[in-house]
Amino acid sequence: MKLKPSLLLVVIWSLSLALRLGAGPLGSCSGKLIADDREIRYEAAHGKHSQSWPYVDIQRLDVVSPTRLDLKTFKSESWKKFEKDETFHFLLLDGQITVGDQEFFRSKLSRPMVARVVEDKGTVLASLPVRHRHRLGGCEGRLQMEEDRLIYSTDHSNDNRIWRLSDIETIGSPDDYHLRVTTPNETFTFDLKSPLDHRIYDSLWKKIYRLENAHTFRPGGHYPKRYKGVRPND
Repeated sequence: MKLKPSLLLVVIWSLSLALRLGAGPLGSCSGKLIADDREIRYEAAHGKHSQSWPYVDIQRLDVVSPTRLDLKTFKSESWKKFEKDETFHFLLLDGQITVGDQEFFRSKLSRPMVARVVEDKGTVLASLPVRHRHRLGGCEGRLQMEEDRLIYSTDHSNDNRIWRLSDIETIGSPDDYHLRVTTPNETFTFDLKSPLDHRIYDSLWKKIYRLENAHTFRPGGHYPKRYKGVRPND
C-alpha cells in the first residue's frame, strides 16, 4: 500500500531550515509526497528542495490531522540553529491521510509514531468519559480500550490518539479515577469521570508488560493493588 503518487502537498519548512535553503519568504514550497516500502520521499517542484528519508532515519512521524504530517529526522541543524533536529511539516492540498495510510506508516517505521486519525475497528473492552490534562486546563473525550489498542477521541482533534499496546512504555493508576499513559513520544494523564474497573486495568497492565500468563489473584480472589506503572518487585 502507498499514498497516491499524484497527491499534491505544500511543505512548510521550519523557519531556520527555510532560511538556510532559501525556500522563500514564507518558508514553503509545493511538491509531491510519496511513501513506498523503503522510504518517504518528497519531490519538490523545485528540485533542489527534494529529499528522501528511509524509515529507519525517521525519529518521529506525527499524523497531526488528515491533512497534515510532521516528520522529524535524526539530522541536526547547524550550531547557529542550536543543533535542533530537522523537522518538516507537510500540508495536503488534495486528498486526506486515511487510517489505512496511517497504519501503513506504522508498519514501516522502526519507532512508534504519533497517530491521531481515529477509526473504531476492534472489540471494545471498556469506554470511559475522561478529561486529558493539559499544562493549562484540558480537553474532554472518551478513552476506549480494545484488545490491542488504547484510543483517546475528542473534539480537540490534535489530542486524538491511537496507541498500540505494544508501543506503550508504562501505565499508572494511583486510584480508580486517574490513569497515566507513557509512550516514547509523550505522556498523557487522564482524569476519569467514572471509575476504571480493576479487572480491565489489570488486563491492560499485563498486556502492556507482556505478563498475560502471570497470576495476579491474591488469596480470597481479590485483585492486586494498582502497580502505579511499575512491575511488582521492581
